[in-house]
Amino acid sequence: MNPREVYRAHPTHDEIDDVLGQRGVAAIGTLNEDGSIHLAFVIYLHEGGRLFFETSSVTRKARNAAARSKATFLVHGTASSGRSVMVSGEGEARVIQADEAAAINRRIRIKYVTDDAIEGIDQAWTKLDDVAIEVTPQRWRSRTGAVLREQTERAAGLDYDATWRED
Repeated sequence: MNPREVYRAHPTHDEIDDVLGQRGVAAIGTLNEDGSIHLAFVIYLHEGGRLFFETSSVTRKARNAAARSKATFLVHGTASSGRSVMVSGEGEARVIQADEAAAINRRIRIKYVTDDAIEGIDQAWTKLDDVAIEVTPQRWRSRTGAVLREQTERAAGLDYDATWRED
């Protein structure tokens, strides 16, 4: 196996858009005051090349974004092509408040919550999550595990999915 071929295999733009449009979670990294990274899982919305997530202004991720305006996100999923895709973005973070935050947070919830539950979720969560955070990536990174999978199956003569423990 050629490591450069395996670890530099990129998904297509359609596969990236497909994964970013799914109802998965994103890992969000913000910069702590001491230079360490704070990580959190969030539900998110990808719109206009930016990633949005909702939170409370009292959370570490919101305080970090307000103080240092930098964030990184990582999303992993399976594209409709069947390929495993990882997408990461690094860039500017902006804390959004008031009516603009409420509108973004509702769009995020609509992506994840059933129509008959949205009003109740809005009532409960709006009291807690008073801000939205927008991440505008200046650098994108992506890769697919498809080449690793194919080369592993070829070299080992095994069905890749059958090699992983389920217990």
